[in-house]
Amino acid sequence: MRIGYCLALAGLFAAYVGLAAVVPPADDELYYWCWAQTPQLSYFDHPPMTAYMIRASTAVFGDSLVAVRLPAIVTTLAVLVVVGWLAVPRKYVPVLLLTPLFSFGAVIVTPDTPLLLFWSLYVAWLVVVHRKLTPLVGRVESSRPDVAHPSGLEDSTRPTNPVPLWLWALGGLILGCGMLGKYTTGLAVPAGFVSFVLARTNWKTWLPGYALQGVVATVVFLPVIAFNIERDFAPMKFQWNHAMVAKTPGIKPFAEFAGMQILLVGTLPFLLLPIVAWNWRRLAAEPKMRACAAMFAIPFAFFLYKATRGPLEGNWGLACFVSCWPIAADWFDRVAREKPWLKWTTVGTFAIPAACVLLVTAHLVHPLSFFPPQHDRITRQAVKLDLAMKAASDANAHGKMPMYVTNYQWTALMRFAGADARQIDGATRPSHFTTPAQHLTDVDKAYVLNDGPLPPNLTEGFGPPEVIGWYPLEVRGKLMTAMMLMVYTRTEPRGKVSASR
Repeated sequence: MRIGYCLALAGLFAAYVGLAAVVPPADDELYYWCWAQTPQLSYFDHPPMTAYMIRASTAVFGDSLVAVRLPAIVTTLAVLVVVGWLAVPRKYVPVLLLTPLFSFGAVIVTPDTPLLLFWSLYVAWLVVVHRKLTPLVGRVESSRPDVAHPSGLEDSTRPTNPVPLWLWALGGLILGCGMLGKYTTGLAVPAGFVSFVLARTNWKTWLPGYALQGVVATVVFLPVIAFNIERDFAPMKFQWNHAMVAKTPGIKPFAEFAGMQILLVGTLPFLLLPIVAWNWRRLAAEPKMRACAAMFAIPFAFFLYKATRGPLEGNWGLACFVSCWPIAADWFDRVAREKPWLKWTTVGTFAIPAACVLLVTAHLVHPLSFFPPQHDRITRQAVKLDLAMKAASDANAHGKMPMYVTNYQWTALMRFAGADARQIDGATRPSHFTTPAQHLTDVDKAYVLNDGPLPPNLTEGFGPPEVIGWYPLEVRGKLMTAMMLMVYTRTEPRGKVSASR
């Protein structure tokens, strides 16, 4: 990789650090920071790699927002290294910085962080393996001595195991670490398998090694399996029901998913999918294109299909785009450079995400008046963090007690602000904070932060709350809601409370 590209990545690192310091934290980022405070084999919502990455960063650099986000920054640069290595010509790579995925999304740490990191490493590994297998493609299996081998070499002089065992094991390690980040990394298994089938080489040269890779990946993934066994597979069932259970099909969920992809990366992936299908023979004949085509088209087609069956989160397709850009660069270099109108049409596929980046940048500098306050999540997040800091400070000044809230987002915010926050089980969706279950009735006196008094079913045995703080959540002068810091005190002995749990 050229020195200029490396210097550009160094400058980009500095820009990302600055961006990480000014963009308000998302609720889920602080939720994963909470995971990192108590390392486990896995967690209710996702596997543990996100927490491990945050823990490693904050152990060195402290619990600042930049330290929490450092794994996302490093991952983005690693993805750009892989894309820069595979995408030829490389001059089109900077266009990616016009997309939210590689601008503001580059500093947001989520389970997509390890997914993108290890998916990109797996694509690079797959390309290396396919290049080692390439001399065997087109091999003629014949018992006739008068039939010459296409390469001019006798079978006896050709390697039967061109890929060493350690390289297959490395692929399993990368794959397993990816699955420790997010379950959807498992889609790399069928995609990789298809890429080897498309190589049309003797299955003996790759299938045993591919099986070894699967064994290594399974061993790496064993902690998550053990975690789920202990909990009757409740975490995996939660994710399965969340994503794979059939929902009411329709155009709306597909349009919403497709719209989110266009917003994040543009329309180019949708244009490339039929191009890959039409040119699959040519792509399959070249190691790099074969690996990238399989790792892009198969998962992306699967997500598009799932989007027709019901709502699908927009971030699910992110990993596919790592292997999309090398195909785009190849197609652009082969076709678009000969047709100026096609060149500008291709550049135009980034118009929507580029406009999104410009608008968000302007909004960070000065809130845009035409953007409704109720939809201004950037300003809202900053206000929520300030509110949480004030409420935690007031609670700590009033006296040390646990604080109960109704959802995992406010629980994470309050813990980051320094409060002993706990999520009330049964008030909203379950999370890492509700395993094991937490209830206000477990204690005799506690703080509650909520937008109003809790319903009676959550406060059995307690008297009316004492309000000690009121915190308006205003976004650019518009009142969204108001949070109340209350003290709940038990008025009836626990033995007299009807126990339904």
